[in-house]
Amino acid sequence: MLRQSTLRTVIVLAAFAFPLANCSGSTGPAVPKQTLQGDLQQDLQSYLTQRSSIEHISTLSLTVSFRGSQAPISAAIGTTSYGGAQSVTPQNLFQIGSNTKAFTSAVILNLEAQGLLSIHDTVGKWLPQYPAWANVTIQQLLDMTSGIPTYDGVSAFESAYASNPLMQFTPAQLVNYAYPQIQANSGFSYSNTNYILAQMIVDAASPSHDYQTELENLIGRLGLTDVFYEPDFYPSSVMDRLVKGYYVNTDDTGPLSALLNTETSTYSLGWTQAAGGIIATPLALTSWVRDLFEGNVLAPQQLKELESLVAIPGGEPITSTSSSQPQGFGLGLFQITMPPMGTFWGYQGSTIGYRASYMYLPSDGLIVTVFTNSQTSAADNTLNTVLLPAIYNTLKAAGKV
Repeated sequence: MLRQSTLRTVIVLAAFAFPLANCSGSTGPAVPKQTLQGDLQQDLQSYLTQRSSIEHISTLSLTVSFRGSQAPISAAIGTTSYGGAQSVTPQNLFQIGSNTKAFTSAVILNLEAQGLLSIHDTVGKWLPQYPAWANVTIQQLLDMTSGIPTYDGVSAFESAYASNPLMQFTPAQLVNYAYPQIQANSGFSYSNTNYILAQMIVDAASPSHDYQTELENLIGRLGLTDVFYEPDFYPSSVMDRLVKGYYVNTDDTGPLSALLNTETSTYSLGWTQAAGGIIATPLALTSWVRDLFEGNVLAPQQLKELESLVAIPGGEPITSTSSSQPQGFGLGLFQITMPPMGTFWGYQGSTIGYRASYMYLPSDGLIVTVFTNSQTSAADNTLNTVLLPAIYNTLKAAGKV
């Protein structure tokens, strides 16, 4: 499959790894540690210095957002391509992968608030062409308890995409790679097919009968000017701002290994769609997270549903994560309990060539978003277990948490 997975990433629970302050070498000018922004930029620089060749990354881009009137801090280091000379700025774009799933959930939940569907409706009600999945509910699609396998885990899909990474897919074509397989009582099982089915339900139930229109209406209502969605390819106005991305995931020994060490920014995103097709800046994703949890994206009942959790891996409903049950999944987002950060919401979205992570700490109102430009093996993917904790420690030392 698009392993580790191309569109998924469970936030890994692991001890904080190496300290970053003692890294040697340099990939850019030193930043004086005189301000919080300088300290954060030094965290990025130290990580990039130590991890650039290991992860085949040329850039890191960060936004930190605080509850209240303090302006967010954005910082970007490195270059737009590996070995290139053009500097990255906070205005550069990245693919955000499965962070798209929360947008899709919000579209569904807003349709519910309008009385157009219920998350307790079944696939059979809205998509009768899939009778093998007729009893699966929309909620089970969104919280990954449907038992439906992920299409990007099917060899036929991998072979098709590897042979032509410019290939365009319809939602039905993606779903058909997985249909009619299902595993009953599978607990939590991550599947991108679930969110393509959700997209098709939006097409069936929404006033526009078009997922892209409904998503763009939501993005426009929130004023998110640096969030973009296209089902296959993006216009030059977006592509000119997109950093280059690299597929270096050596965990994949199947057909997709043919794409190893390629630059992927021009590949079609038609295989991701509602499961992972959005392109954005870190600041825009941070604004979205703030709006989602603290704004008016959802009515109170629908926000409660968004945050309703199932345990990982069992899939049973839980009220909250804890030290004994540290990972849970809502409707398109993870909740994690991990010291010293405590309990927080977050995600690392991944596509062929990009990773986009955020964490939201409700108790402090703090949001940290970090993007980079490769997809690596699981062992080499330390963005969440090394860089985010380092940033957290910097913010804690500054009295922000």
